[in-house]
Amino acid sequence: MQITQDALKKAGLQYGYSRTRRHPSVKPFIEGNYNGVDFINLAKTEEQLKNAITFLTSVHNAGKVILFVGVKPEIRQIVKEVALSLNAPYIAERFIGGTLTNFPQIKKRVEKLHDLLKKKEGGELSVYTKKEQLLIQRDIDRLDRDFGGISSLTNVPTAIVIVDSRHEDMCVKEAARLHIPVVALCNTDCTLEGIEYPVVGNDGSVTSVRFVLEAIKGALQAEIA
Repeated sequence: MQITQDALKKAGLQYGYSRTRRHPSVKPFIEGNYNGVDFINLAKTEEQLKNAITFLTSVHNAGKVILFVGVKPEIRQIVKEVALSLNAPYIAERFIGGTLTNFPQIKKRVEKLHDLLKKKEGGELSVYTKKEQLLIQRDIDRLDRDFGGISSLTNVPTAIVIVDSRHEDMCVKEAARLHIPVVALCNTDCTLEGIEYPVVGNDGSVTSVRFVLEAIKGALQAEIA
């Protein structure tokens, strides 16, 4: 995938929010304001995305783990698809407080999920009544929804890719506390504080989000090949 200003424009990454919603930290990345809407400088977005991909490629080549996070309903499927294509962990339903900063406790929940799934596959749940099996299945479904995407994690990730840092501010804050580098697609209403590799662009469009994530995916898969 070619990362050019024309490609970014075609994907709609230039569209920000109204000036009234603008966060001061993104001001250097605003090209202008038209009819009350901020337009993002795509030359800077191009540079940011390429820098972010260079960083993620170095993490990937070192065999380290990259976590993908994006839970807004309209983009969660894209986040999941890209992460799965890279055999990477992901959070696409909700970011639970303590996922990073209290990982040992989260790991226990993941281990419970693994244990229940193993028992189910082995037929060990048949000893329970139908009502008990139903309750156990509900527990499995809940655990899988909350932790299924990170079931492969044995430790906190080396880097995190976030779609909409404002929406995922808890994840950004926890990553900062643990000094985990963050790559984030940030619209004009986002603060860039605590984000090592911001990519200022439209994070509210499925097309623009897909472009950024597919660009990351393409670069990392190229390294695998």
